[in-house]
Amino acid sequence: MPPRILLIEDDPAFRKAVAGILKLNGFDSSEAGSGKAGVCLARAEKPELVILDLVMPGLGGLEVCQRLKQDPETASIPILILTGNDREGQDVACLDMGADDYLTKPVKAERLLAYCRALLRRSRPETPQPQDVRVGDLRLDYGRKTVAMKGKEFSHLTPKEFGLLYELACRSPEPEDRVALYERVWGISPPSESSLKTVDVHVRRIRLKLGWTSDRWLVSVTGRGYCVRVPAKG
Repeated sequence: MPPRILLIEDDPAFRKAVAGILKLNGFDSSEAGSGKAGVCLARAEKPELVILDLVMPGLGGLEVCQRLKQDPETASIPILILTGNDREGQDVACLDMGADDYLTKPVKAERLLAYCRALLRRSRPETPQPQDVRVGDLRLDYGRKTVAMKGKEFSHLTPKEFGLLYELACRSPEPEDRVALYERVWGISPPSESSLKTVDVHVRRIRLKLGWTSDRWLVSVTGRGYCVRVPAKG
């Protein structure tokens, strides 16, 4: 059975063109003309890939992406963002919200197909699924993307915030530098030195949401990056 791809795009002409390209190249596709309809269709059909327009009236692409990635039923579906808005930092914002890759319109058919195939390969890993991680009283449930401490559960981390904390917890108590964290969590090499500040911003958000100070649990290690470490008693 050919892979099913859901195309969420409000421009009928562009939507028809992309659907035609997908069909000619052996993919099965379904279409949604709005963000709200796309979320509903993704939940109903569970496609193997979502191609998502960023700028749409009503429910925009970033919010659609966030909803799909925060829903356990659709969180594992890879999302490819397509947009005509190429402003600086837009790609980082999309990846931060949970998107798996990003392309700017206009895009050649060959490039679009190559990205689709790559995302489909990545979504079918041959390696074992990641496991839950425990560090002292801290427990990370990878499947549900939740964090628990002493009976209290936190489920409001974004996909990238959870991913960052998960990577550090897996290597606890060893520190990890920002470049390695960016490559593992965002899936790409840092576009620039300034883009590494995204890691710092996410660390601050995690601490704020979990009520941690900078010297407890998620610790800054001078010259080496960050680490998850069980606080000393007292």
